[in-house]
Amino acid sequence: MGKIEKAKTDDLGVKVSGSARTGHNLKLSQDDALCQIFNTRNEKQAEALLSQCLKPLKEDEASDESPANDERTFMLSIIHDIAPRDAIERMLAVQMAATHVATIRQGRRMAFADQLPQFDSHERAYNKLARTFAAQVEALRKHRNGGKQTVTVQHVNVSDGGQAIVGNVQAGGRAGDE
Repeated sequence: MGKIEKAKTDDLGVKVSGSARTGHNLKLSQDDALCQIFNTRNEKQAEALLSQCLKPLKEDEASDESPANDERTFMLSIIHDIAPRDAIERMLAVQMAATHVATIRQGRRMAFADQLPQFDSHERAYNKLARTFAAQVEALRKHRNGGKQTVTVQHVNVSDGGQAIVGNVQAGGRAGDE
């Protein structure tokens, strides 16, 4: 990690510049801008999480030399929007952002594959990453809900003579089977 300084930045309050080769530099619009993105009071933890965001990026995805391909601010904005609530969610948000970038990277490779074996290889990696991302989304949902699934019924029609049951219903054996 390079230097961190205060400066006018985008709406995240953080501007990342430099590269892995020259060192990444942060410009913060306020002292706790990085902590706000990761929703932590621990500055060292926020800096470590930022470092972990940068590690899976290819050189041209984390460099001022390739601004059109720079994924650093995107990853931070996604983590900010996920709004992690605790350490588990912070780590999962970093993984989700990295997985998404890797998925898009594989999609790009798949689009430019010239031969079928090359395409198949990229397609398998793309599908694994997409499934991993879906599993991460589900893990986040379960962590936030404590593992409980909730079903909300918006509208129920009951015909004449029919019955509606409200509450927990469990499938089981026939009546009298105990």
